Amino acid sequence: MRYSMLVYLTKISRTLAGAARYLRAAPQSDLLAEVTQNGRRMLSQIETVLEHRREDLRSETPLAQLAEIKTLWESGDEVLEERLEQFTQNLPKEISYQVRAVFFAEQGEKWDAMGSIYEYMRDDPRFDPVVVLMPIFRALQRADGHVDQEIICKDYLTPMGISFYEYDEYSLPDDRPDLAFTSQPYNSAQLPQFYAEYISKYTRLVYLPYFVPDKVAAESVRTWCQLPVYNYAWKVIGSSQRHYEFYRQHSRLKGSNMLITGLPKLDDAATLRERGVPLPEKWENVIRNRKTFLWNSWYNMNLCSLRYFDELLSWFREHTDCALIWRPHPMTDIVTKLHFPDKYDFWLQYQQRLEELPNAVRDEEVSCNAAFYYSDAQISDYSSLMPQYLLMNKPCLWIVSSAFKFIGEVIDGDWTERASSIQQILDFLERIRQGGDPKADRRKAVRQKDLSLADGHCGERVCKKIWEAMHREDDILQ
Repeated sequence: MRYSMLVYLTKISRTLAGAARYLRAAPQSDLLAEVTQNGRRMLSQIETVLEHRREDLRSETPLAQLAEIKTLWESGDEVLEERLEQFTQNLPKEISYQVRAVFFAEQGEKWDAMGSIYEYMRDDPRFDPVVVLMPIFRALQRADGHVDQEIICKDYLTPMGISFYEYDEYSLPDDRPDLAFTSQPYNSAQLPQFYAEYISKYTRLVYLPYFVPDKVAAESVRTWCQLPVYNYAWKVIGSSQRHYEFYRQHSRLKGSNMLITGLPKLDDAATLRERGVPLPEKWENVIRNRKTFLWNSWYNMNLCSLRYFDELLSWFREHTDCALIWRPHPMTDIVTKLHFPDKYDFWLQYQQRLEELPNAVRDEEVSCNAAFYYSDAQISDYSSLMPQYLLMNKPCLWIVSSAFKFIGEVIDGDWTERASSIQQILDFLERIRQGGDPKADRRKAVRQKDLSLADGHCGERVCKKIWEAMHREDDILQ
């Protein structure tokens, strides 16, 4: 039985208990006769549901109790109210029910925001999870004002053994799930039927951040706290107390809808060192017996670390005892094509030149797990991959850019080394190559302070806290 049906039965039963109190105290009147008749109809509704869902009953007790209540309803016995209260309290114990949860999934790179929740629900009989694969839209405006739109909808779920509905096969009004999860905060990137405002009309919506709140920029107030999803979500999942304090200060609901559980997005990285991950086949000859660096580059060709491509490639060409895993931002191609067309040939050349280097490989995996696990250090433009990498307890270099102006932090940033020139980047590479790691102690301290909940069980905590919150709000005794 669906959880929503249990809620429905509980509400009817409580209404009947209230009516029973009225019947006991009220004088004879036409209204009394009407209440009595309405009660008969409600009891019949409960009986119909229980008979129809008989396979979900753990015993015959609810039907036996209901039969007694129907008799008492006609006689007006003074124990009627007590029997209705007992019946209501026993329903959750006597009925096998599930919470139906729909996951609105989009890009494979963002599945980690909800993956651990889905896996927990899949293996817990209290839940009935389904996945809907939805497209996302990227609209980019050219310098001449023309807007180009890219539609992305790739099946990355089937290789993981996850069945799903196509977005045009699923109807939210027909399914009426008990819960819905989304990690897409931007209406401009999705179809109207997946807007938070629309979803919240039919079910409780939970927003799962697809990024790790880290450094605070001027636009963070809007993107972390004031987009429509934050207003319509029943719950917003928070990473830490510092994240909550920022959200409480700037959100319209003053933080009342945030659950601090830690981000499910971090569950993979938190356990990756212990469980490992298969080595992609074409990486083996590239990184074997080499000190390996992960390079995470942003998509703005004028401002990101790609401007150091020639020097970095030269360094790895000279230092064959080291290897490079390059993970460019997935939007680099389209952004370069539309906004920096004069640099698009360079972008294509970069990819070709990297392929020609025997100790370098481009990371084309959906997940960053392999790059995290097999690298010894990361060099990165500002990115959510930086705080994720903190959980690997490996050195990280932040390549500072004038494109980002920060006014605060929810994760202390001094666990990384920093570079604003190619020489500082090369110095970092050499330092790691020689076994140096000056930030090791600071990494440990920052993780314990600002990411203490990132223990690999965030998805499990989300499920448990949401289960408790639903039952508490609906006054369902567990």
